[in-house]
Amino acid sequence: MEHTSLLDNEAFQRDYEALKHVQLHPGRHTAENAWQHCEQVRARSASLATQNALSKDAHHKLDMLSLLHDIGKIEGTARPEKSVELMERYGVEQLDWLKSLVKYHDTNLPWYISAQKQQAPSDKAWRKLLKHVDIDLLCLFMIADRVDCPGGWKENKALMWFVHEVEKRKLLSQPLYIDEDTISL
Repeated sequence: MEHTSLLDNEAFQRDYEALKHVQLHPGRHTAENAWQHCEQVRARSASLATQNALSKDAHHKLDMLSLLHDIGKIEGTARPEKSVELMERYGVEQLDWLKSLVKYHDTNLPWYISAQKQQAPSDKAWRKLLKHVDIDLLCLFMIADRVDCPGGWKENKALMWFVHEVEKRKLLSQPLYIDEDTISL
């Protein structure tokens, strides 16, 4: 599916508009609603893609992910699996890369919680994740997704843990530039 096809899809337009009526937890978001959050994430993703001189295709992927990552919240759940399920309405069910990024975009939180309980994800879990997603795009998106985090993305412990693990494990294909910071190989 082309990006313009998604934007022209009536079911997507209706559901995306419905995000304006979904309130977010104020302890996790400063955005007024889920629609505003997605628009802020979209702008931040575009900025990060430009900072990192990503290809047009990578820009496109981050933009589609920004639009779809929280669409399941219209159904009253924050589970990424619901967003993946709803994607069928919009004709994007064949885009495995997109489904995987939507599914795994919040992996940092459960993995961080496990690590805090001395049950950090195994090397096998990391290898499995790498089979499903472009880790560079996932990290950039996770940072963009925290655009409205109270105190900024660096204040999100789960995200910082994840990014440091990715860096420590040398999983990035290139250094990532995040404003004044660099996440290196």
